[in-house]
Amino acid sequence: MSSNYQLVMKNGPNPGQIFVLDGTEFSIGRDINNDFVINDTEMSRKHAKIYVYGQGFVIEDLGSTNGTFVNGQRLTSIHQLVAGETVSFGETVNLTFEVPTFDPDATRVSVQPLSYAQPVVAPPVPQETFISAPPPQQYQSAPVHSSYAGEVPGTYPASEKPKKKSRVFLIVIILFFLIICGCIVFWLVIDSLNLYCDLFPGIMNAIFGSGSCP
Repeated sequence: MSSNYQLVMKNGPNPGQIFVLDGTEFSIGRDINNDFVINDTEMSRKHAKIYVYGQGFVIEDLGSTNGTFVNGQRLTSIHQLVAGETVSFGETVNLTFEVPTFDPDATRVSVQPLSYAQPVVAPPVPQETFISAPPPQQYQSAPVHSSYAGEVPGTYPASEKPKKKSRVFLIVIILFFLIICGCIVFWLVIDSLNLYCDLFPGIMNAIFGSGSCP
């Protein structure tokens, strides 16, 4: 896509600022990770996006708080931009969609109403280096990776906790098994050597009667 398309800020934090549309997709908002950053209280962090559709650009609101408007009409779906239209974000930020240069030999972009009911067939790529973009229903935004560095996680990964619990449970089972085995061995030794009266005379007399153990 050529750089003939641009947005010029008329009202907002930096009147006269120009945003050149020299790519295929641009995010607009207050967050610094956007392609076009507009630091205004009316702007949401991720307010809107502009991207190539057919041989021109369309604009789409991203669920912003104060809304995106074209010529005073609030957007409820994507809108094909036409040179000279006013794009507003909230009530205080106004920009104009412009095509500063004109090539009489270039193919004129026809503005047609968008319809989601019919399949959209991408036109062949013309000689002016226009790039066709996928239809809106197949469009997927690129994932935004956080650029914050030096963050320390508040807790350890959840996957480590089950390992620790399983280890403790295994140790308890082993100790219990060893105690049971020790008791069995101890009882077998007492029984084989007939040491009941030597070790437990009081218990034997109480169970089997006085005189069972001298």
